[in-house]
Amino acid sequence: MKTIGKILSAFLLAGAAQAQSSFGSDDVSRGEAANGADSFDLTGLEPEDQTATGKFTTAAAVGPILEVTKSNWAAVREYDGKDLVYFSHIFSWRCGLKGAKYSVNDAPMQDLPMPDCHMKFQQPNSTLNDEALMTFHSHELGSIKSVRIDLMFDNLATQSTTLLREHIMIP
Repeated sequence: MKTIGKILSAFLLAGAAQAQSSFGSDDVSRGEAANGADSFDLTGLEPEDQTATGKFTTAAAVGPILEVTKSNWAAVREYDGKDLVYFSHIFSWRCGLKGAKYSVNDAPMQDLPMPDCHMKFQQPNSTLNDEALMTFHSHELGSIKSVRIDLMFDNLATQSTTLLREHIMIP
């Protein structure tokens, strides 16, 4: 029974590696980035090396995770008389991103500042010290109706989602 488990594990890992290695490659090679491409100027940019490091620091590694967790990219919380919009999930997978932008209620897109990756640590995606304060933005209470987020990965592929307040409210 252990042998079957090992074979199944190897099969699943090989499938995951294949999925990671090809993430976004069709979009980039055809010059057709997915939703969100209009938010970023790709002039002069080149895709970065996608060699796996085991630290989730490339589009190949974090892209599939972010793609299947789009509904978690932002959260809204009413706190201390304000709406707080959190981008904690994106920060957790920021290594492998070249940029991120967001918009509240269809306002113009703005850059989502993120801390650098901490490559000297085993978990380069960690948020250290005051960096956690960058994960949320404050707005007038009840004002957030929707949040659009556009991500550009280091392989120049893009992803986008728009989340409605009622689906991303947290206590």
